[in-house]
Amino acid sequence: MTTTRTIRKKLDYLVRATGRPETDIMAEAVQHGLEDLYRKQIAEAYLSGKLERKKAAAELGDDLVEDLDYARQAVESDVKWGLESA
Repeated sequence: MTTTRTIRKKLDYLVRATGRPETDIMAEAVQHGLEDLYRKQIAEAYLSGKLERKKAAAELGDDLVEDLDYARQAVESDVKWGLESA
């Protein structure tokens, strides 16, 4: 099934299921998509050192930034272990 057909099928379903106009659903989809892309870019900028922790936390929340820190430390630890074991 092509992407266009898949999108159309999902959109038609949402219109029927919610009774909302197609334009409202599309506007909400764009808003959610932009929010997801924005948050992903903020996280990427933080992890690459281009954005300071305080600014990342203001945008993403303290909990998510703590999760990012934990994940980074875990990866660094795994890489260090792997290099020392080789």
